[in-house]
Amino acid sequence: MSLLPTCREVQTELTDYTDGALSFPQRLGIWFHLLLCRVCAGFRRGLEALPSLGKVALAPPKEIPEAATKALASVQAALEKRS
Repeated sequence: MSLLPTCREVQTELTDYTDGALSFPQRLGIWFHLLLCRVCAGFRRGLEALPSLGKVALAPPKEIPEAATKALASVQAALEKRS
């Protein structure tokens, strides 16, 4: 990686950059690149948003839809008939 890395290099190393796993010269080059490149800066913001988006997407629903409750009751009734 050169002093000013390419977009491809930045995007490849961005996770390690965020984790602090790169050498000082590498971090400095990526930091400077992010100041100059809106595309890579946006890519970084997207990566930083992933954990919170995952929590929202995987969180249980606040309310169980009525259709789901009815479907579950139907399945449970069918299973009880088989027993």
